[in-house]
Amino acid sequence: MKDLIQEELNMMDQLDWDDPKYIRDSFDPNKNLTYDPDQDFYDTEENSFGDLQTPSHLPDKSNRNHYTKEFGETIVNRIIEKMRSHYGKRVEHRGTYSYHPGGRCGWHTNSNAPGKRIYLTWAEEDNKSFFKYFDNEMKQIVTKYDKKGWHVNEFIISDEDLLWHYVGSETQRKSIGFLIKI
Repeated sequence: MKDLIQEELNMMDQLDWDDPKYIRDSFDPNKNLTYDPDQDFYDTEENSFGDLQTPSHLPDKSNRNHYTKEFGETIVNRIIEKMRSHYGKRVEHRGTYSYHPGGRCGWHTNSNAPGKRIYLTWAEEDNKSFFKYFDNEMKQIVTKYDKKGWHVNEFIISDEDLLWHYVGSETQRKSIGFLIKI
């Protein structure tokens, strides 16, 4: 997959990811998110009462830049077309994000939009950003560290067998998410 969209990833690298006109929600370096994410999973799950997402009565534990759909829109549309040809199915853009050191996306399930998720992720440094998820079979939290550069991460979101997941970074990190309905 990465080879198929390498030209578009190179184009994404040329964009100004700090241009405020495209940032919908912005990273706040003063937002204190120093907590143990693993313990926070158990607290969040316990207080979710079966909700599909993190309940609104819990504090927001996300601290990242979320971009408007216009940011890199032409490039994202090219990626969608290539993915559509590759997978033979409809592909939706689900969001573009960047994380500064200390950036987080709190525990959530995305089960309100089930399907195959594909995230194109870029990290400035090895092993300083990560994707955590709760493995329902093993009954434990798994942490997958990002390597430097662009990578493709794929996983399935179900509306029945919830995939609780979390993202954190201590380096610059970018991600572009897509959904393929299955």
